[in-house]
Amino acid sequence: MLATMYKRREKLAALLSVILLAVLSVYVLWRPPGTAEQWLNIAVFALPLLFMGSMVVSSRQKYNKVKKVEVPESNNSLSEVDHLVLKGDTGWFPRLLIFEKNGAYLGGWKLDKAAWWVRPLILYRKSVLSFFPATFGFYSNTGERILSWSRKGFKDTVVTIYDRDGETLGSYIQKEFKSLVHIKGELRGTDGNKLLSVQVSGFSGDFNLVDEEGRCWADFYNGRFPHEYTELFRDIDNDIVGLSGQLREDEKQLVIGGVGFLFMERQLRNR
Repeated sequence: MLATMYKRREKLAALLSVILLAVLSVYVLWRPPGTAEQWLNIAVFALPLLFMGSMVVSSRQKYNKVKKVEVPESNNSLSEVDHLVLKGDTGWFPRLLIFEKNGAYLGGWKLDKAAWWVRPLILYRKSVLSFFPATFGFYSNTGERILSWSRKGFKDTVVTIYDRDGETLGSYIQKEFKSLVHIKGELRGTDGNKLLSVQVSGFSGDFNLVDEEGRCWADFYNGRFPHEYTELFRDIDNDIVGLSGQLREDEKQLVIGGVGFLFMERQLRNR
């Protein structure tokens, strides 16, 4: 699983490198630089090419480290785990891979539904999914859809979260125009009542979701992944979310759906 992910990253970065190199070469042949200032401008345009080249090398190194490592598949259900490790996958459409902290693969979030005319735009820039209605599903390592959420709205983003049978578990409401520095929202139950407030740091992405009874449903502290858990995650792009063991199954599924949305949005806006 991880080897395939890094291989896709390498191929995508290599493809973009070739495209950038071709565009830069055509530009230089069409308008050859004649002064130091013009060469400097060319060098500035070459920076994305260097970035893509470094991504090719980095992905190849990571692929070589994990290509012979067998990634186990988790035998636990989502209701049984107390941590989730989230890794953004590389591909034409957004996907989040979910592991346990020991490296066992749980499943992943991927795009289920979007309007036909949105899909070509996604190929150009994935962040367009932050502005149009779409449905994402969480699929287990056996291919079964366990959870899903659909988003709509513009002034307020309304994310409705469903269980495996398509029954509504609740919703997450995000106040888009009141979230200038921090992302602010509410997690609500099926009756529409607020279960807890959500505030995510706009700089680090940290959050600590605590309800009025003082129960911490989930927490995330960026950059504090405990690397001693496993050899599989010894790089910098790992996010680990702690989940409370005091929640009912429907509450745990609801908060996992909300966390899935938050991290998917984070992935989309960083692309």
